[in-house]
Amino acid sequence: MKTRIPFTALASAALAAVAAPALAEELTASSWLPQNYAHSKHAYMEMFERIAEETGGDLTAEIFFGGSLLPARTTLSGIGDGVADLGYVYAAYTPAELPIQTLLNNAAFVSDDMWTVALAYTEFNYTNADAIAEWERHNVIMAGAHATPLYNILCNTEVTTPEQARGKRMRTAGESFSGLVTSLGGTPVSVPIGDAYSGIQRGSLDCVIADPNTLVSYSFNDVVTDVTTVPLGVVTGAIWAFNKDSWEGLSEAHKALLKEEMAVGIVRTHMEFDRNARDAFAEAETRGVRMHEAGPELARQVEDYKTQYLETLVADANGIEGQAILDEFAVLQQTWAERLEGIDRTDEEALLAVVREHLMSKFPF
Repeated sequence: MKTRIPFTALASAALAAVAAPALAEELTASSWLPQNYAHSKHAYMEMFERIAEETGGDLTAEIFFGGSLLPARTTLSGIGDGVADLGYVYAAYTPAELPIQTLLNNAAFVSDDMWTVALAYTEFNYTNADAIAEWERHNVIMAGAHATPLYNILCNTEVTTPEQARGKRMRTAGESFSGLVTSLGGTPVSVPIGDAYSGIQRGSLDCVIADPNTLVSYSFNDVVTDVTTVPLGVVTGAIWAFNKDSWEGLSEAHKALLKEEMAVGIVRTHMEFDRNARDAFAEAETRGVRMHEAGPELARQVEDYKTQYLETLVADANGIEGQAILDEFAVLQQTWAERLEGIDRTDEEALLAVVREHLMSKFPF
């Protein structure tokens, strides 16, 4: 049974304002993540099912998963060129094209709360003129973000000390993780996460640095034997990057409905991330995957690297105001931590209320 989400007054009023029937419109959506990933479910499949139902089929979406339409590295350009109307964009694959987004994603490497990162990153892109302009240079509108649970080290052997990390070939995505692996004496291998399973299976990879959801969503439970739960920050990306022309071509009623449904998609995605992380660890243990905490020396080296890394981020930020961007992002993360304080993160309605009030009210398009 489908769960119907009540509209906000804005969405209801906008739909009621349509005096004449609109022509049915089908959007093309692309995600290089698998269909069973949390935001594939909540930010795409279920969201557009509800939208189709609420509009009587006037707004629908054909959704392509697993990179079947656009692979990770060409999603940004593909959306901008109109191959897809919207999709999931991860800036680490296009750092030259999205320097502000790449800086923010790299800075999330030292964060410890996916909720505050996701909401702060989204608000930054709603309110910072330079960030908005960066997306618009590619004919794209950034409409909302996610952040993953804390990243860990997933391997085919125990890695709890610097000595055990040395020489390991580790799948990474983004310079923060690549730099960490190098600092530990390992070899970073930058490949899309969809290629990591076969890499471990064939022996071309020893480890994957990833969040625990991937143990299930990418079936890493089948090929890894050891998980080291050293906190390596989170990764953030644009759940919905819209082609600017496609967005502007939507009716005001459909924009208002999408805005409401995006709030639901953000909240439900992160609620599922929380559940899935717990479940993934539990399932891994039933499969015989060994769970480890990092040894004290490995933990110390990771923390030392995080401190040094933040310092280098600003120095290496060419063509953008690196320190000002990081300062604003840090303030937003703290603000969201305060907004979420005392809210039960299993209470969907409470989370939706704060997201609607403090985030979606600032959506600039």
